[in-house]
Amino acid sequence: MTVRSSRVSRYLRNIVVRRERWSLTALGWSLVLGVVALAAAFAFVRLHDFLAISRPVGARLLVVEGWMPSFAYREVASAFRNGGYTRVVAVGVMKEDGGAGGDATEDFAVDKLIRNGVPPDVISKASYPAIQADRTYHAAMAVKAWLAQQRVPVTAVDIVTLGPHARRTRVLYEKALGDDVEVGVIAVRDFRIDPRHWWRTSQGARSVIGEAVGYVYARLLFAPSAYQAVTPPAGEDAGRPP
Repeated sequence: MTVRSSRVSRYLRNIVVRRERWSLTALGWSLVLGVVALAAAFAFVRLHDFLAISRPVGARLLVVEGWMPSFAYREVASAFRNGGYTRVVAVGVMKEDGGAGGDATEDFAVDKLIRNGVPPDVISKASYPAIQADRTYHAAMAVKAWLAQQRVPVTAVDIVTLGPHARRTRVLYEKALGDDVEVGVIAVRDFRIDPRHWWRTSQGARSVIGEAVGYVYARLLFAPSAYQAVTPPAGEDAGRPP
């Protein structure tokens, strides 16, 4: 070795160092990928259960979404009777002319609530304009406007919605109502979907995958600052304090 190459070698030793390192063998990589695949499969199978969360907070006010199928309101009535609620707010879309509809018992599934045993005098309504995007958030803002009209402060609400829509609903109501109102949620079982094999039907796949995407959007990308509170039209039933 020449003097020059010796100097170069010495300089390199000051810059780089050779060390032993461990790496996975083909068998090791197979085991890691197998564990990841099993975890992904488990998450896929349980995705419906993750989305269809039921965690009420013991509120006195029960908020009911008015777009659900008829069978859901039997469960709503049962939740009202067993949960110690004193008031129900049915939330839905107002008519294009700004009114909330004709007969009050036909608005926002109020008639279905009454037929299933919810007393008419504990039911109020909140409405939001007919829009195509972020309808759940608009519903939450309509409930916020209704709460602002009450003479008694409300610190907690429980929202009843359908199956896998529940987790996204809770997130959007939390964003709309703010930190001063605790939000619980009750997921009514959607009998059109098998929660253990939801991917076997187009109804289940559309509902669960769509709600999963919607939940990620609501949690990570949705910006509440772009919206203003929805003010109910004059004359709409504001109900009594819960």
